[in-house]
Amino acid sequence: MKPETRDHVVAATHFVLGPSNFVVIRLPDNWDLRLGRHPMDVDYTIAYDGVRWAQEGRAAGLLVDARARRAIELTVRTSRGSIAPPKLDESRPGTCKMGGHSAAYTIGSAHFGLLGTKLYHVLHMNYRCDETQRLVDLRFMHQGTAELLEGLLTPLAGTRCH
Repeated sequence: MKPETRDHVVAATHFVLGPSNFVVIRLPDNWDLRLGRHPMDVDYTIAYDGVRWAQEGRAAGLLVDARARRAIELTVRTSRGSIAPPKLDESRPGTCKMGGHSAAYTIGSAHFGLLGTKLYHVLHMNYRCDETQRLVDLRFMHQGTAELLEGLLTPLAGTRCH
């Protein structure tokens, strides 16, 4: 029997600090993680259980469902301090568990583009990981329906941050 979800490592390599993981996200089996359009950067790292984790940095990815011909933009930020939440229209907040931590999420919409004409639905999730002493901020953006992003909440509960 084929598993319903798969783990995908969001990681970056710094020329001095070496490779560092941001998170290991769990997604439905039909989604693949590809490189995003923004460069990844790591400023500070911390070792936990023999693995280096990005304590402060940013990464971008593109979640692709090739069979359904759709994509979701992913942005991951980690910080030792705080990260400002996005400004969303028609937002619906909630709470969930991610990797054993209590997480807050918001589903809403935002306008992007040169003249603000492109409407995106956004799933914003953030939580504090005391083991790696950082705040983890995930943003999923999609031009389709908000229900697609809501469907990611259950598999994302298996996301690991250490």
